Amino acid sequence: MKSGAFRAEEIWNLAVSTLKSQSESLYRQWFSQMTAVALEEDLLTIGVPNDFFLDMVKDHYSYLISNALHDINGKTYRFEFKSGITPPPTPAEEEEPVISGTPRPAAMPAASSRRNQLYTFDNFICGNCNRHAFAMARSAAEAPGECYNPLFIYGTNGIGKTHLLQAIAGKISAERPNLVIHNVTCDEMLNNYYDALTHHKNTASFRAPFRDVDVLLIDDIHRLEKKAALQEEFFNIFNILYQQGKQIVMTSDRQPCELSGIDHRLSSRFEQGMTCQVNMPEYEQRLVILRMWRQNHLTTPALPDSILEFLAENISSSVRRLKGCFLRLSVYAEMSGTDDISIQEAEDLLHAQLAEESVARDIRPETIQQAVANHFNITLTDLVGKCRAKHVADPRMVAMYLCRKLTSHSSNEIGAFFGRTHANVLHAAKTISERREEDDSLRRALLQLERQLQKR
Repeated sequence: MKSGAFRAEEIWNLAVSTLKSQSESLYRQWFSQMTAVALEEDLLTIGVPNDFFLDMVKDHYSYLISNALHDINGKTYRFEFKSGITPPPTPAEEEEPVISGTPRPAAMPAASSRRNQLYTFDNFICGNCNRHAFAMARSAAEAPGECYNPLFIYGTNGIGKTHLLQAIAGKISAERPNLVIHNVTCDEMLNNYYDALTHHKNTASFRAPFRDVDVLLIDDIHRLEKKAALQEEFFNIFNILYQQGKQIVMTSDRQPCELSGIDHRLSSRFEQGMTCQVNMPEYEQRLVILRMWRQNHLTTPALPDSILEFLAENISSSVRRLKGCFLRLSVYAEMSGTDDISIQEAEDLLHAQLAEESVARDIRPETIQQAVANHFNITLTDLVGKCRAKHVADPRMVAMYLCRKLTSHSSNEIGAFFGRTHANVLHAAKTISERREEDDSLRRALLQLERQLQKR
């Protein structure tokens, strides 16, 4: 072992010793699966198994690592993470029970490098908000390429789209190990495309990973917007795979007809299979999810029911935020050694998140309508009426766009507030999304209205 690597391992072992003494369960679940990679001056590079692991540790446990690396032999070390590195198993580790009933994360083949084994169909909590998407995803995993192809899953951030995508990868990998799965985010695909052009002066190396693919899974396909060259390349890849009967699954924050800056030929391909929406779970479903996390988290003491009910009631914008708040309170309970966290303590710890949730919940379509009418100096009656004059029709589309962006109402519900149809709302949202990129005055008006509404 090189002396630099030994020095890095020595520093990390000292930090881990501190972390383990503070929380045995957090050590088993997270810190034991990290390893020292390199040390350059005061910067320690820490290896983690995969991108999911990196995101969770970075978002929720960085401050613990910072504290552990403070004042080691009179020196404080900075740190960064490097994904795709798993510490070699030791006999002691091999005898440890598996945490949360899932395998210890490990490096995976390149074709499925983004697959997260913690995301399965078994631990996806179903409800009215996502039952259709769950059924379609499971069907695609059971018979890839035979039905619901392509499968397009859409919804706002942090509500389970990636979970379904990873569950598809996991089920196919387990039941059909001979199939080649290519699991990639749209941003990774874009980086690979630019890398091919920069280093090889052609796109052959970009197309190569798709050549023998049986299942293509792409997260955040909406990131293709305004990237014409990549769209053309992907259009050709999509057609080849589709004609060969290969399964294609994509996630997006909007449905295909709402995506602006994407060639119509491509968005129409997205719609030719099955499109399904995932919404934020309702209160009862959020409470079930929290209880599942509590059972799997293995912290002592566990969060009481009153705190889980508090979280389920007050964090309703994102499952990702819900989990972040749960983890923060769990760490606080473990570090303080109490099983009796009060609601007041939870409110103090989650002050910023609760403030944002409150703002989001308080914005109603009627409030948006009134604000838009005032801004454009028209009457509320005209805004929701039948007048088609441009000076009224444009603000009406702005109001529909803001209702789509700032409320949790469906397109059908928003249409009802305006006496319009679902299609009218989708057209308005898409039109304003496209115009705001080219019209500075419209963009300024939208920003002003959003700030005004979010301050209420």
